Amino acid sequence: MNVAAEMECGTFGNDFKKSSLELVVTAISEQKQVFEGAAHAFYWKPKLRIPDIYENEENKQAFGRFLKACAKATKEIQVIEEILKLDSLHIKGLGPAVANILYFLHPASFPPCNTAIVRGFNTLFNSKIKLGSWSEYLKMREIILQINEEHKSELSKDLGMLSSLLFEVGSGRIVFSGNAEEYLQKIEESKVMKSRVKRHKEVIADVREESEHSEMQYHLARLGKSLGYQVWIAQNDHSREWRRKHWENFLFLI
Repeated sequence: MNVAAEMECGTFGNDFKKSSLELVVTAISEQKQVFEGAAHAFYWKPKLRIPDIYENEENKQAFGRFLKACAKATKEIQVIEEILKLDSLHIKGLGPAVANILYFLHPASFPPCNTAIVRGFNTLFNSKIKLGSWSEYLKMREIILQINEEHKSELSKDLGMLSSLLFEVGSGRIVFSGNAEEYLQKIEESKVMKSRVKRHKEVIADVREESEHSEMQYHLARLGKSLGYQVWIAQNDHSREWRRKHWENFLFLI
């Protein structure tokens, strides 16, 4: 309510940091791992100019009215109407991540939403719900409510339990026949990537060692020549150079 009131009277400010909204979303993100990244959607991204509730006063006011109305709502349809109204404004960067706030206002009616939850939902129900769309979120919500009702004896009236399950599946922490192949593929890709990183480090180490060898060889050859000695450098090292200085400046005894 403080966020809505500040937006309504024009004292909210123009950044997420140190705002009342940050206080609310930080409290949400500290609840459990499911909400760990809840605040990211509200960070001001200057290059993208999103979410557009910091520079655009009309959008800010609209978001404030949305939060106020959802906080006061006593029926699901009231919140859905506010979602549709907010969606119709096409405020850049203000998508279903807001549902993480709605969940704490109406935990039995509106599930949280993030990438892992959507991915888990699509995996479990062989669906193609798109991230970042309010209409897609509402489709997902209907199925979540239906499943939660069908299994209410094992689950909870609070949608957090089912949402946590979706999060665990989407994060790859729970593996079953539906996502086993994808999970194994990710493991294999991870192994390949680790192997490439390891090989890259080995190549860099070899180049660095070779460079140090060439540097010492150059200094020794230069020292020997300056002392009037004939310098001998192994034939397989004749093509070496150090800082673009080649060995042809020295006398090679083969």
